[in-house]
Amino acid sequence: MGAWRTGIDKRAAAGWRGGGRALLALAAAMLPVAAQEGADELEPPLTSSLAPVPARTAPACAEPSIEMAPLRGGRTRIAVDSPCRPQQLVIFTYAGAVFIRSLNELGRAAFILDCFAGDGETVTINFEDHTALVRRPVIGEDMRDFSKVAIVWSSTIDLDLHAFEYSATFGSPGHVWAGRPRSLEEASAERDGRGHGFLSTVGAGGEIGMNMEVHTFVHQRGEAPGVVKLVVDYSTRGGKPEGRFCGGGDLAELPFKAYILDRGGPYRQLELAFASVPCGKEIDAGARFNARLIPDLVIR
Repeated sequence: MGAWRTGIDKRAAAGWRGGGRALLALAAAMLPVAAQEGADELEPPLTSSLAPVPARTAPACAEPSIEMAPLRGGRTRIAVDSPCRPQQLVIFTYAGAVFIRSLNELGRAAFILDCFAGDGETVTINFEDHTALVRRPVIGEDMRDFSKVAIVWSSTIDLDLHAFEYSATFGSPGHVWAGRPRSLEEASAERDGRGHGFLSTVGAGGEIGMNMEVHTFVHQRGEAPGVVKLVVDYSTRGGKPEGRFCGGGDLAELPFKAYILDRGGPYRQLELAFASVPCGKEIDAGARFNARLIPDLVIR
């Protein structure tokens, strides 16, 4: 398991260049290596006898228990219970995004999936012994009550998704981001004739696997039409890039994905990237908070 973890850690730290498929393939490829290393350590000492060594068989491990439970806001809680797989890694793959968690000493883990690609996309759950299970998200509400925009990345840096509801200005009540994420309850409680949203986050550049931020717009009956402008900020790079984050640095260019789920429609996926900028020079606010990367969310 150590080689498998190390391989994933190195891949995540190097940044996401091949997408979720590459990360998942790497994790799968590492499994036989770990198994082989474990077998080498258990090899018995050489004896003078030519009698065959009895074959060692690993004890059977039962299929993990997977419980899917709905959470409000278009989210699903996934609970994994597998007592014979303590402290192993488990991989959740959804719409091409890969999220990795570690089972505790009892073989349990929980993951909250924000269903940014809708409830029609399945979740594949992989374990270190190649066990793979497929489940469908469980949503308590009608997904047509929500529109979602997500950004997903795998580098060990922080990106911030900013949503400007009804073309709100920076720092105003309609500006939703990690510094002012709102909650589902706050977004649903507004009674001003408009819909409102909240932000959910998985990691902030520190996850094994991928990090995610999702803005969920909660539609209201009879809501006023308008737009939600969406901006992604390379937060770790900041307003005056230095070192690795500019010029020819290894994190000067950064790919990421965006997912857009319009109310009642299929999701769209965009392959996006931040370009390199010169070192030591202030980035203009209009360039740093670029609203042209992700299309506006139109409220009809």
